[in-house]
Amino acid sequence: MFLDRIANPQAAITESSELAKMIYGSQSNAGVTVTTDSAMRQSAVYACVSVISETVAQLPLILYMRDGDRKQRAIANRLYSLLHDAPNDFQTSFEWRQTKTAHLCLRGKAFSFINRSVTGEALELLPMHPDRVKIKQHKDYRLEYEFTDADNIRHILRQDQVFRLTGLSFDGVNGISPIAYHRETVGTGIAADKHTALSFKNGAKMNGVLSNPGHFSTTEVAKRVKESWDEAHSGDNAFKTPLLEDGLSWIQTSMNNRDAQYIETRKFQTEEIARIFRVPPHKIGHLEKSTNNNIEHQGLEFVTDTMMPWLRRWEQAIARDLLGRSDSRKYFSEFLVDGLLRGDSKSRAEYYARAVGSNNGPAWLTVNEIRAMENKNSIEGGDVLYVPSSVMPAGENK
Repeated sequence: MFLDRIANPQAAITESSELAKMIYGSQSNAGVTVTTDSAMRQSAVYACVSVISETVAQLPLILYMRDGDRKQRAIANRLYSLLHDAPNDFQTSFEWRQTKTAHLCLRGKAFSFINRSVTGEALELLPMHPDRVKIKQHKDYRLEYEFTDADNIRHILRQDQVFRLTGLSFDGVNGISPIAYHRETVGTGIAADKHTALSFKNGAKMNGVLSNPGHFSTTEVAKRVKESWDEAHSGDNAFKTPLLEDGLSWIQTSMNNRDAQYIETRKFQTEEIARIFRVPPHKIGHLEKSTNNNIEHQGLEFVTDTMMPWLRRWEQAIARDLLGRSDSRKYFSEFLVDGLLRGDSKSRAEYYARAVGSNNGPAWLTVNEIRAMENKNSIEGGDVLYVPSSVMPAGENK
């Protein structure tokens, strides 16, 4: 049955060359093959994808119903539970949103099948791996999806059967993969990790040669000497006292790690990858340029500059695919980001105090406007701009 196969994580491979590149990767100039999976083995990529996807997943996602200029939680609507609690029988809302956002970060697109009732109500949302989905746009701009399940059976899905999230796109439909577009940057990071690992495996030493003033009697003897040296002085035996005999001497032929500036290279690659995902370096443990004076404001920038675009993608995709034009007039979804801003509550309180005119100055915000900014309902009498008693029109102070 289609619904039994749709969420199987074992992706079926199609003949698409672009899809094959995404799955099997292509080699970067650094000499390593870059795929979405190999990219995730690079610590900076893993950290960026984790911090973005986990932040989206941890924020409460609420479905609201409009009531004039007020709003209230639409708890009676089934979609509220799908978004806030569990979209299906095997995933929590956190798990589903984390998976979909990770797909977005790595592939630029994410999909879920909308299992609807005969009346069109969304009953469950089932994740589909983006590598198994192809999008076709007809001349009337209507979208059609081709999904290949784990049994290699193709299914044609209508636009109203798929929940689609799209990252940066050049055609408005197909999102681009950050990993594919920045293959060289990611590949250099992977190559640096590989070099470091091999360096430690070989005793954290660069290559050199054993010099013999004469010559070895046979090639087999030379090979045996090399193997004996490697076994005795690399890996777990590194840094032990070497014993050279028969006139052999060790000559280093390459720069050491410090001269080659591998540490600096790895730091730079971390910053480059953070730049790709627009994640502040301190959020992935790179604290070199962070101080106690600016870390809080960097946290606010993370919310406004990094996370808000991802959250808006989610909210507007929900309106388009799950609510539709008709229901969107009555309902809307919203992420609650208050928790991410609590670190600057003192500054917000001081700003609001000035805004309502509590510091003997004219008010420029009403109480209800401030409550709306804090995701609170309006209150009776909260739409009045208050003016301190010490403030009066010019000429009346007698």
